[in-house]
Amino acid sequence: MRFAKVKTTHHILPDFEKLLLAIEKQPAISRIIPGRISRQQKWSSKLGFKISYVTPSGLKCLMTKGATAQELFVICNEKDAPAVQDFILNLIRWAFD
Repeated sequence: MRFAKVKTTHHILPDFEKLLLAIEKQPAISRIIPGRISRQQKWSSKLGFKISYVTPSGLKCLMTKGATAQELFVICNEKDAPAVQDFILNLIRWAFD
């Protein structure tokens, strides 16, 4: 998979690759940085994507599948954060419904 804005230092949960390709098409996003993949105590067979909160440099998100979780940092201007957030939420509704 070839990303333009996603930093690929860490592995990416394979179930989210197509979603990340769609997210990076938003022009206000300058970079997408996935964090380390970790284990969590709660388990769900469904895919989960949540915007945790807005930061001064963009959005902090959480991707989950099973007992696996990965943080995702979406870098954009603070003034563009609401539009980026709406864009991502619309993609999530479309992808997970």
